[in-house]
Amino acid sequence: MDNEAATTLFPKSTNSAPGSNLEKRIQNVRDQATSIWDKLKRNPHDRTITAAAESMIVALEQLAFTVSKGKHTTINDTTLDDIGTRLWNETTILIREDAEKIDKTAVCTVRCAASFIIDCAEKLAKTNASEFRIFKCYLKALKMCLDHEEGILATKLVDRLSKLYDALLKRETPRSASDRRTFSVVSIEYYMWRVAHAWKQENTALMDLLYSKLPPHLSSVNIPSKKLESLVDIFYQIGTDFLRKKQYENADKWLGLGTDLFLHTDSDGDLSETAIELKFNVMRNQIRALYNTGGADDIAKAKNLLRDMEDEFPSTIWFLMLKFDVAKNDKTGSPDVMLDVIMQMIFLGNLTATSFKIILNTIQSLLNQNAVLACKALDYLLTKKLSLVDRQDWLQEAFVLRVTAISKDTSMQQHDSINALTKLFAAMEKLISEPISAKAVNGGQAILWRTGESFFASEKFEAALEWFRLGLHPIFYNSGEINRAKIFRKVMLCDFNLQNYTAVRGTYSEMPAASQESPLTQYILYNTALTTFDDELAQNCLNKISTSPTADARMMCACAMEAQQKDNKSITLAAMKFIVQKLQDKDNASPRQEIHVPALLRCVIRLMVLEIEKTVPNKAVTEIDQLCQYFENSHALAKQSQSSQAAEGSFDANECEWFARNAYNTALKGCKRWPPESTLRLSDCCLKFIGLYQGKVDRSDAQAMDIILWQRITALFLSSSAAVYMARLKEHIPEQRELFQMARRHVRTFRQAIAECVQFISTRPEIKDNIETRQLDLQAKLAAMLAFDFEAAANLEIWSELPSITEEILKLKPELRTYESLVDVLLGASSPVDETLIVLQMILSATLLDQDNEIEKLSRWVRCLVTVSLPRRQEVTEQILSQVLIKLGDFKERYPQEETHWLCI
Repeated sequence: MDNEAATTLFPKSTNSAPGSNLEKRIQNVRDQATSIWDKLKRNPHDRTITAAAESMIVALEQLAFTVSKGKHTTINDTTLDDIGTRLWNETTILIREDAEKIDKTAVCTVRCAASFIIDCAEKLAKTNASEFRIFKCYLKALKMCLDHEEGILATKLVDRLSKLYDALLKRETPRSASDRRTFSVVSIEYYMWRVAHAWKQENTALMDLLYSKLPPHLSSVNIPSKKLESLVDIFYQIGTDFLRKKQYENADKWLGLGTDLFLHTDSDGDLSETAIELKFNVMRNQIRALYNTGGADDIAKAKNLLRDMEDEFPSTIWFLMLKFDVAKNDKTGSPDVMLDVIMQMIFLGNLTATSFKIILNTIQSLLNQNAVLACKALDYLLTKKLSLVDRQDWLQEAFVLRVTAISKDTSMQQHDSINALTKLFAAMEKLISEPISAKAVNGGQAILWRTGESFFASEKFEAALEWFRLGLHPIFYNSGEINRAKIFRKVMLCDFNLQNYTAVRGTYSEMPAASQESPLTQYILYNTALTTFDDELAQNCLNKISTSPTADARMMCACAMEAQQKDNKSITLAAMKFIVQKLQDKDNASPRQEIHVPALLRCVIRLMVLEIEKTVPNKAVTEIDQLCQYFENSHALAKQSQSSQAAEGSFDANECEWFARNAYNTALKGCKRWPPESTLRLSDCCLKFIGLYQGKVDRSDAQAMDIILWQRITALFLSSSAAVYMARLKEHIPEQRELFQMARRHVRTFRQAIAECVQFISTRPEIKDNIETRQLDLQAKLAAMLAFDFEAAANLEIWSELPSITEEILKLKPELRTYESLVDVLLGASSPVDETLIVLQMILSATLLDQDNEIEKLSRWVRCLVTVSLPRRQEVTEQILSQVLIKLGDFKERYPQEETHWLCI
């Protein structure tokens, strides 16, 4: 193309028919081309260039169709060809000056449009003088479009090229020998780029067709060296793509064609460095493809290619790597051949970062097949090369691989492997001039760890112990405290499983202080303490585990289970208590998600009861107080779980019923021997649990409802009894009054519970078991509760309620001891005379007429009433005396004579 014309303006047309439609269309193309040229000159990054060029291509395609039909007169106008040439040249300038920054799509589109303009100008002139020139333009444009992945433009160009090529083949003009050679070279390029286009479209059938047309042209001409690289590179890319897709036969075919191109060049063996490298890569990939096909003929062909490469290329690290791959894939070969190639790599020359990496990779491949030979290669590398270079990082990498090789050498006995590693560590300490890096240390330790773990999993604890002990060698000093702690713990576990408990404690003493305090370390020591019955050490370990911020509830549960398996109830209980402490932490909700809380609390409570029963009651006050706290904490957690959807179902009705029942039974069991405060706390806890689950029970279930109502009544009775009993013992008046008020609250609730129970029984005829006995029991309990209410009201000096309470009691017709308690309370209190007279009169009126009552007690009550009433209420005295006279008439022999004598006086 003419580069000089690129700087001039487009000339006006001189030979055209003004006003014709064809001329208008041609002028339109000129105007579009002029606009694009101006934009390229001003700003080659203009985003509108691509769209303008695409529009011009459409116009040119329509114009070419019109011209091809012959519907025009001859237009002898060179301006269109000049315009196309200038656009072409401008794209060439842009590619040379700004290849990295230009808009590749825009340049490809403009170059394609320029080719179309030149072709259209040739058709308008109706000459065939420039057909070959146009063909080469299209070829160059196609190459550029393929390089930049412009598939649509490439397809348009291929269509034009195929028509032009057919036309060139049909030309009958005699060609000279030079023209024939030129045409053959161009034909090779044409088919090559057509192949590349078909490959981009994944059209394998078309590739094969085009492939079949290449040999005749290759055999008739030598390819110029300046075109060789680009053509071979196409076959290299195609063959490598098939190799990557594991289509080995296609890979061999196209790579082989690339190899053959070097036989058809005019370079006389004088190839550039780039061409030599390309030839090496083509032959290398072809050998790989041939070996992967697996056929005997292909493998023989691969060996021949390898021999050709050995004669043609010097022994480089890349060639030796290829030889190694061939030896590795050769099923008839032996690992010794692989070792020989590695030795050549090591001996080849000075090590570089690349060659060292390749050598290590090849040794790693050999290691997978033969660990013994890999050890030989590594020893040679360490002693002959790495010991002479000042590269500590390389030395350490080879050391890690050497450790791997020994660990994988199954031909060695366990003892021999340990000895070999010990010697290697000693040798490395002499070779290295600075501490081994953390990366190399961790790599070596990881290998020892994996080997030790495999023995440990197989329960070969002695072998595992030796491997883990190697991980603590001084050469691994830089491994970090965390890694060393992990290995120390594994050593402890091995000794523990070997029942070397003294060794476990010895290893523990070797650990750094921070590692000793780790929960995992303490857990191993805790198991050792349990096994050796050292409860003090076990308790100490538990304390450290529970207070560690990294310990979780699962570890504490494991501690509890270990102690339970050893039947150590005290340590089991201690472990469970620590878990409960974790549960009470409001900021730590994770343990509640991992543990079934009610089950844990049930186990703690059972164990605590067992421990308390083994202890003298007066020495277990603290333990009893803790037991009450656990019941109270259980209620708090149950209440919290019911308000939290996340924990729903942990404290269901069955769980709450268990805690209610056991709180009551425990309170009842300990009411004679334990402090009364515990009885009150436990019975109140029972009532709280009943309140939690009573509403969840189906009221249609008569049996279940009957049990709940009865539990509530008995718990209220026990709570009230305990409150009154404690109030009697208190000397501090405010505390006493508070307890009496509590007792009265329980009495009020008891009245409601009794009424609810009676109503329920009366409406459920299916409940028939011991109805009469239970009714009598309820009646007796109510009388006792009313007596407690009477006593509490008297001590609280609520005198006005005493007569009404007495009236309730009289309706129940209780035993005489109930009245006796009322009288004792009344006479012991500083009650007003009126209330005292009323209550005493009510009691005597109800009891004097009963023949079964003890007349001796009643006579004393009569004296008290007469003493109080005679000075103030003589009518009351007369009424009582008349009742006494009746009683004397019936039971004059039973009424005490001294009382009769007192009344007479």
